[in-house]
Amino acid sequence: MENKKPPRYSHLQLAFLGLVSILVGIICMLDTMMIYKLPALTSISQSATTGIRCGMILPFVLGCMFTFCISYVGYCKSEKILTRIMAIGFMVVAMQICNSEYVNLNQVGLFGLTPEISNILHCIGAVVGFGAMYIWIAFFFTRGVPEPTPRKLVRNKVYVVCAIMMECGIAYFVLGTLGFAGKHSVFIAEELMLIPAGFALIVKSGIFLCDKGLLVD
Repeated sequence: MENKKPPRYSHLQLAFLGLVSILVGIICMLDTMMIYKLPALTSISQSATTGIRCGMILPFVLGCMFTFCISYVGYCKSEKILTRIMAIGFMVVAMQICNSEYVNLNQVGLFGLTPEISNILHCIGAVVGFGAMYIWIAFFFTRGVPEPTPRKLVRNKVYVVCAIMMECGIAYFVLGTLGFAGKHSVFIAEELMLIPAGFALIVKSGIFLCDKGLLVD
């Protein structure tokens, strides 16, 4: 259920997460190509494997996302648990890097794993993080209220559209994994998931389409 008065500061957390979700891929790509003159990223995570160049952007962003998700109060206990799961997933992504042409070490990441094992753990974290984010938006954001306002009905439509776009990202990722898309398929799939998710989070925060008295200062 979408409460009329969410917990204090929750709207700021949602807005922050939404903005980060929209911008992280764009910033990583621009930094990689325009500042350091490297080839276009095959995934957002590849930016974290470029060493002392643009490698710190993604871990920093994921650390911020972890902090906000782990402290998010939510509208109910199950939503609180889900955001904790999402936080853990994205933190695992930050701790262990993916396979990349920039990796030439035998031990990588926080746990000093081999690149192959690190990539598996990284992918598991991504599946957990993105999966929890999709469930959050597709099912928690759209839950009904006894007497929904016209704007609540519009918000629900926005959440459904965003969830469908995230499903397209998941489908494109699968196609890329099966070899039916280009080498940048992972990056495109990530953006198809993150940008709609970010927009849904910003709407949920109350910046747009909010009902009177939705936000609590």
